[in-house]
Amino acid sequence: MSQKPEESKALQIPSLFSAKEEPVSVPPDYLLQRDEPVDFTPTFPVYYFFYGTLTSPAQLKRILDLPKEPQLRKAEVNGFAIAKWGDYPALINGKKEDVVTGSTYLVKSEEEAQKLSHYETNAYEVADCQIYFKDDKDPKAFGGKVFVYAGDAQALLEQRFDRKLWNRQMAGKLGR
Repeated sequence: MSQKPEESKALQIPSLFSAKEEPVSVPPDYLLQRDEPVDFTPTFPVYYFFYGTLTSPAQLKRILDLPKEPQLRKAEVNGFAIAKWGDYPALINGKKEDVVTGSTYLVKSEEEAQKLSHYETNAYEVADCQIYFKDDKDPKAFGGKVFVYAGDAQALLEQRFDRKLWNRQMAGKLGR
C-alpha cells in the first residue's frame, strides 16, 4: 500500500517541541544564536512569556475573558532587555547574557493569541523565544512566544522620537 506524497511528507516532519522535553534537534541557545528571526506558525497551545502588565492573573482573566484567573508560571528569557516606553516596560533585543524575569501563560488558541495581540497593539511584535521556567514543574525550558517592541529600540533607549514606530502605527491612516 503506497502513501500519498502529502501523507508521507507529514509523517517525516518532527514536532518542534515535545510536551515532555525541550527540543533536541537544536542547541539550547539556538534562539540566541540566530541572525535572522525565525517565524513559525505556532500550534496551540503555546507558552507566551510576559514581563509587564500581563504578569497579572486578573489582567489576563479580563483580556482573555476567562472564567477564572489563570495559573501563571514564573520564568525568564535570555537575550532580551527592558526599556521604558513612557510608564510601561518594553522588551527589546538585548545581549546574549541579558535576562528578563516574568511569567508565562499557556495560550490555548489562535483566538487567545489575537486578544493578546490586540491588547499589546501594533507597538509590539510577537517573537520566538526560549523560556526557562523557575519552578519545580516540567518542562524546565520550552520554546514559546513573547511581545517585543516593534519600533526603533535605540530611539527608545535615547528617549527620542521613534519614526519607525510612528510609521508603523500610522500606516494606512495617512492615505499611503
